[in-house]
Amino acid sequence: MSLSYVKNKIEFYQDFPIEGVEYIDLNPIYKDPKARDILVEICIENIKNIEFDYLALIESRGFLIGSIIADKLNKGIILCRSKKDRLPGKIQTVRHKLEYGEAVMQVQEGEGKVMIFDDVLATGGTANGAFKVLNLGGFTPIHSLFLVELSKFDVNCDTSYSSAIVL
Repeated sequence: MSLSYVKNKIEFYQDFPIEGVEYIDLNPIYKDPKARDILVEICIENIKNIEFDYLALIESRGFLIGSIIADKLNKGIILCRSKKDRLPGKIQTVRHKLEYGEAVMQVQEGEGKVMIFDDVLATGGTANGAFKVLNLGGFTPIHSLFLVELSKFDVNCDTSYSSAIVL
């Protein structure tokens, strides 16, 4: 089994969630343990030489595979929440742009070197929101990792980054 096995699981939906947007559905990968395992191993291979303390997982689809990667690497997890006021304690908040709108991101304060993780990289807006909120929260974001990178967009990412799959 290979990367092509994983790529063949991806489904595409036109005009979702709004007209003009093509939705990249990774749910078929999540349903298939073999495809999921291949994807996790590719991700780990991409970041094996990077020193960090935590994976900062972006809500909500970053939580899925990111949790598996954190477990396999014995790393802590930081939640980057897109739903306001869902984290207790001292938090930081930023607004950021998406390829089809705006969003908010919150994180609990802390410290340490962080690997940002999300499912899809389009323009870099969500990753940059995570970068900003993590910095405000006291963390040091050092790299970003994505399951899928969409090559049709011009990426502007505040960290160096790697992607398991480029479409």
